[in-house]
Amino acid sequence: MISEAKLVERLAPMIEERIRYKVVRSIIDTLEEQCYPPEEMFREEFIKRVEDAEKRVKEGKVRSFKDANELNAFLESLKNE
Repeated sequence: MISEAKLVERLAPMIEERIRYKVVRSIIDTLEEQCYPPEEMFREEFIKRVEDAEKRVKEGKVRSFKDANELNAFLESLKNE
């Protein structure tokens, strides 16, 4: 039969890990609520723009850049328009 001390020694780390996980998960959930608003708070216009962008990607109507320098050059060119 296992002594009470040995049982505590075996169970304590598992219990601590579960508690740690729950605390960290709770913190993450709280931070996400603060950083990412719930869907019902998104404006219809924003949702429509995202849907349109997804549609353009599916249709292959997107720009692609071979590297960051090419992207930066394109972004700089937009400043002059």
